[in-house]
Amino acid sequence: MGTKSKKKKRKGQGAVVTTTTEAHGWEVKEEEEEVDEYPKSIGELKPELIVCTARERERYVLLKLLEQKKPSAIVLYTMSLQTLRQIEIYRSTNPNKQLHVYWLQYTESTEESRYLESINRETLSFEMLIREQGTLMISREFNVDREEAPRLKTSTRDGGGIQRRDVDPRDQLDPDADLERPKIIVDMREFNSELPTVLYTKGYDVVATTIEIGDYILSPNIAIERKALDDLTQSLQSGRVFKQIEQMLEHYDCTVLLIESNRKFETKIVNGGPFQGELSRHCREIRSLFCSLIRSNPKMRCVWTTSPTNSAEFFSELKLGAPEPDVDRAISLKADQVEASSQESEDPEAGTKSKKGKKWKPNPTVVRTLTQNFGMKASDAYNLLANAPIKTLADLFSSGITSSLLSEYIPSASADFIKEVSTFNFGRK
Repeated sequence: MGTKSKKKKRKGQGAVVTTTTEAHGWEVKEEEEEVDEYPKSIGELKPELIVCTARERERYVLLKLLEQKKPSAIVLYTMSLQTLRQIEIYRSTNPNKQLHVYWLQYTESTEESRYLESINRETLSFEMLIREQGTLMISREFNVDREEAPRLKTSTRDGGGIQRRDVDPRDQLDPDADLERPKIIVDMREFNSELPTVLYTKGYDVVATTIEIGDYILSPNIAIERKALDDLTQSLQSGRVFKQIEQMLEHYDCTVLLIESNRKFETKIVNGGPFQGELSRHCREIRSLFCSLIRSNPKMRCVWTTSPTNSAEFFSELKLGAPEPDVDRAISLKADQVEASSQESEDPEAGTKSKKGKKWKPNPTVVRTLTQNFGMKASDAYNLLANAPIKTLADLFSSGITSSLLSEYIPSASADFIKEVSTFNFGRK
């Protein structure tokens, strides 16, 4: 049999590898092309020059440009570790593509120092991740055991009354009592912290909902606003905490500002450290604002805790013997709305209606209607709603309210105008 051989060699390639096979009685030599280990230099090519600016915030622009143009050589004028990693990603996704990367950099320059420092930080980060992954223990079984919430024992001598004298919250659990777990209403935004989880493990049923006044509602009369050190500083600067405390005092008899200092704040300065002993001007201003908050709200209780566990123990002491909170009432309380309560009473000496121990405010919608539509002064509108038997606009336009009665609280011109509007027939043509 004769032999038949084929030889192929492209320009620019290296040596030719020849293999011999037999097919149909013919001895066939197949030659495979071997890629040259030493590709061409930049001077031997005719490249298309593309100049681009790679910004760090545009992380995918460079990858998109590399996939479109598929360059053979890349010259970096300013070295960036992020840009280099993107080029490495492109190179790994295109293994058959020959690519040369060059960058310009002065020896012992600040650019070189920044580049070497970034490489060092990256190396240390990976080493830290490897160590943490090696020591990380992921439990296959989760501990869902809950403690029993402390309750006060009842006294049969007092007809089932609660004994509060010489009480230790940790020892006053009644084992014979088959009662529901006590509830605590928690704002949804508080679940970013650890305290709701600790309360759950302590035996309390956590009712998650969105409330505008307070963060934790322990009873119909107890509301707690929790602030971490960093959040407290920002709230004092913006004035938000002043409004929050004022709203809580308006609706709850016992208002508590809970300041929680975690262990991470022991070695970390938070917002300049106004509550960590710093003596700068900024810190002094923050502390003065905090003093103003306490002096302007004397009925507010301020409590400092060192951990979420300590806060949960404080909640247990406040919760002992207190009635369960009302979820519907907590949700209905709005930041800019005063609750219409049946407990409002009239003070015969002052001639004003007020809640027990709380500052009364009229309905802002009614005040706005009287001032804008009837040309009444704001002081007259406040005097009318505070002293006259009027709560709503329907009461104002009722037949039982006469012009002479309105004249006792507001000017006669305004009273006559209101009665004229209330008796006007708008259906008459």
